Amino acid sequence: MLTAREQEVAAFVCRGLSTREITARLHVTVDTVQDHLKSVYDRTGVHSRGEPVALIYRQDYLPRIATG
Repeated sequence: MLTAREQEVAAFVCRGLSTREITARLHVTVDTVQDHLKSVYDRTGVHSRGEPVALIYRQDYLPRIATG
């Protein structure tokens, strides 16, 4: 399970925001965003920015499409 902040950072990544754009929105340092991203990667087993997007799509959106 991701923390609220990790979920927020992951959502921004999914929307295509850069690390600098995320830092500006959250008013934190680049290092803090990178730490959150590392935690997201570790907790979800992904290794790149694109993988969380694919993971969320597979887990959250594909099941809805299949039943919709």
